[in-house]
Amino acid sequence: MTIKETISLEMKKIDEARAALMEHPKIRPFVRSVGKWVQETQGREISVYEQRNIAQCLYNAIIECGVRQNSRVFEATTEDSVSFLGIQLPVISALIPTLVLNEVAIVQAIDRRIAAVFYLDVKYGSAKGEVVSGATMIGAKTGHATSKSERNYAMARCVREPIGYGAGTYTGTVNYAPGLINLENVKIENKAGSTYTILGTADSSGNITGTGITGTGTINAAGVFVFTVANSAGSEGTIQITYDYQYDLPKDANDNRDGVPEVDVTVTQSAVEAIDFPLRAKWSLGAAIDMQKAHGIDLESELVKFLGGEVKFTIDQVGLGLIDEAAESTDAAVQVSDWDARPSQGEAWVFKKLEFLDRIYQGSNAIFEKTKRATANFMVCGNNVARVIMQLGKDHFAPVANLGKLTPTGPVKIGVLNNQVTVIQNPFKSTNRYTLGFRGPDYLHAGFIYCPYIPLFATPTLTTSDLMSQKGFLSSAAFKTINAGMFTYGDIKNLQSGYTLGA
Repeated sequence: MTIKETISLEMKKIDEARAALMEHPKIRPFVRSVGKWVQETQGREISVYEQRNIAQCLYNAIIECGVRQNSRVFEATTEDSVSFLGIQLPVISALIPTLVLNEVAIVQAIDRRIAAVFYLDVKYGSAKGEVVSGATMIGAKTGHATSKSERNYAMARCVREPIGYGAGTYTGTVNYAPGLINLENVKIENKAGSTYTILGTADSSGNITGTGITGTGTINAAGVFVFTVANSAGSEGTIQITYDYQYDLPKDANDNRDGVPEVDVTVTQSAVEAIDFPLRAKWSLGAAIDMQKAHGIDLESELVKFLGGEVKFTIDQVGLGLIDEAAESTDAAVQVSDWDARPSQGEAWVFKKLEFLDRIYQGSNAIFEKTKRATANFMVCGNNVARVIMQLGKDHFAPVANLGKLTPTGPVKIGVLNNQVTVIQNPFKSTNRYTLGFRGPDYLHAGFIYCPYIPLFATPTLTTSDLMSQKGFLSSAAFKTINAGMFTYGDIKNLQSGYTLGA
């Protein structure tokens, strides 16, 4: 069996194991009930990727914590136990999309406490023009390479191939040969520092002319372009040649490169370690009885819901805090300029507030400039910023359908701005500040990754001789900033209550 066949077989086994995990007898009912619950509360189907994450986290709880039938998490249940899950689901799994963090981070479940997250790095496999073999083409942390040679790499054109330095006469053959075409497209440049100066160009006969430069370029019997360039300009710098070539001809007798440059794709890993989120609750048996008699409330279920929600809240805050730190770091995209909310003399607030949209586009472009492959698709904002956004009107802002019915105790999704930017309001964030970021399509292109390990579970209730009951809670997850350049931040100032009147 070849190495390739061995790897293919192992990859197939991994996929089969993941699929089998979703059919685990203690996991399958919950995965299906999760799907029903998300359909009822969010109006969408959960993806296979989400199902696998859910299954992995529940399985981790079984193995890591030794949880069996006595735990409330794994009580006997049916696929129709949606009412039970309606209370427990945000508690059972901190991974389920009730976390605000799921709106701004890629979720990659891990199968061990110390694990690794993965992201793509693509490198140039061939030297071509100014491009050096082994240099980064597209990196998760750096974005796309930016030079003209790098931007024209996947083209039958070699841009700025070095042939000499400074004044002098240079004779040789180009690297991507034979088969040079379009002689009139041959161009000679001088590179001094970061400045490029065109010295000369060729005509259809290969004669090179320009300021302070003469030369010829001919096709020899082997079909190779042979050049002679005399540079008398006296400029100090690298002399470079740009030319088109025919990609499908073989290498020549001098073993020059053929016309198909290569790229090397690698998956880079970075270590993460899960952090525990533990809590425990105590209550008297008498209080539980009184609550049941007076209000028909199961105190234990309410505590599970409340304290589980607190763990969920903490996970959200930790993740959002790390994203804020990334947005304000030196590796982030350029900070957005402050927006002054004071209207000019005679300017109506109804027009002034629309000016804030320009700051959103400014921040989005800053991320695009930094990464060359991402624009903002989410923002996390303080209360004053959210106040401005919610006044922009239906042409610019679409609030979530059930916004008026939500009873959030922490960050909450309030809507979508200009059909592309998910808006999260976080009352614990500085009221005049907002963070813009790019979530990414998958974990291989993410700016920030949230890695759930153990879903939140509750221990069996223990009642002691003093009639006091207690229950423990635990969740575990890891967090990782991959590319701070996918984030930036900005502030608003001078927002006064009077400006909103008449809006």
